[in-house]
Amino acid sequence: MRPFFIMTIDVDPPVSSIPSFIVEEGVFQILKLLDKYAIKATFFIPAVTAQKFPIAIKEIKKRGHEIASHGLKHHPDEATLSLNKQIQMIKTATEIIESISGSRPIGYRAPLFKVNENCWMALQKNHYLYDSSVVYSPFYGRFRKIFPIKPFQIRIKHYNYCDLTEIPVSVNPFIPLPLGGTWMRIFGLKWCKIGIKMNFTFQTPVVFYVHPKDVIPRTYGRKWHYYRNTTNCMKTLEEIIKYAIRNRARFLKACELTKVEC
Repeated sequence: MRPFFIMTIDVDPPVSSIPSFIVEEGVFQILKLLDKYAIKATFFIPAVTAQKFPIAIKEIKKRGHEIASHGLKHHPDEATLSLNKQIQMIKTATEIIESISGSRPIGYRAPLFKVNENCWMALQKNHYLYDSSVVYSPFYGRFRKIFPIKPFQIRIKHYNYCDLTEIPVSVNPFIPLPLGGTWMRIFGLKWCKIGIKMNFTFQTPVVFYVHPKDVIPRTYGRKWHYYRNTTNCMKTLEEIIKYAIRNRARFLKACELTKVEC
């Protein structure tokens, strides 16, 4: 059976140390790379990013990629709100993203992977089909297991029905941190390949993630890890794609994985 590889792109909004042009340029650089290998990916987009970069968002959609939600403002406190407030917040974010992209998102990733049962219930109320916020690592909240975990149906205590699939973000079991993003830039290509191979060995889909800001070279930022190895990141990302191809991986969008696995 061919392994699955899901490339996800978290299009976080610009901050003071990450100018707007870096986010937009990063999106188009990643789109160019995906086109080169005929790969379709899932872009997790906060509503504020969609509002700020409507042309980039429409281009993502035009090229056949999935547009999913990454919250309203990409603020970690979004997951701490009450159930009713999260229902309304996710509803607002969904409507904004749909109005700009032309399609209603059915997938969600919590800002900074901060997710809880209220968030899952709010997603259910807003008719989402999947979440991709769980990171099984001792360093990420209450999800402590480190072995590769396959997608699963979410079960919520004291909640009678939940038709929501969780698609966990992949980790490297030897250094249990998410595969991609800052960790890809810090630990490098070999670390990523080991993590990918371990997930494939366990017949677990690889859910990889990257930010547009990761792939634009720079030598400044509030902290060293904001810009560490950004110069080499695009090359590293391409090598990861080629490594997955050599392992006969089948590239899917997250929404497609939901149908295949569940």
